Amino acid sequence: MNPDTPYATQDIAVAMLEKKARNWDRWVTLSIVFLLILPLPFVRFEAWPQGTIVFERIIMPWSRFQICYVDYVHKEPVVEEYRFTWKGELLPRNISLPLFARSHAVDPPLLKWQNNPDIVLKDIFYEGDFLQIKTFWRPILLWPFAMGFQIRSYR
Repeated sequence: MNPDTPYATQDIAVAMLEKKARNWDRWVTLSIVFLLILPLPFVRFEAWPQGTIVFERIIMPWSRFQICYVDYVHKEPVVEEYRFTWKGELLPRNISLPLFARSHAVDPPLLKWQNNPDIVLKDIFYEGDFLQIKTFWRPILLWPFAMGFQIRSYR
């Protein structure tokens, strides 16, 4: 009986496990790359015609936002809720874009995205601009670069 036999068997088992680990690493890496180049729907809120971007977010099927204001005529708070389809389309479909930010509001309206803090639309309200809502598709990999380009263009 050869004393090196148990070690040789152990080396073969370790080599097989390392090969499985390398294959697993390849599949995980390819999956991550696929997810990064997979285009997802995004929404951009901007002042129109000025073009100032209020904010931009990825759209998920459960994404929603609200525009809240106090009605000028009835003096009551109004909450308009909007949602998105899984294709990134805005619901309800019968609204006209761009939205007029001071149509019936006493004060600047609030834009509430999901459960994030409210965004007060002061500039849009006081300048009489509209709120343009654009949906588009972009790979996730390009999103940080686009955000960096937008930040650089504001300087």
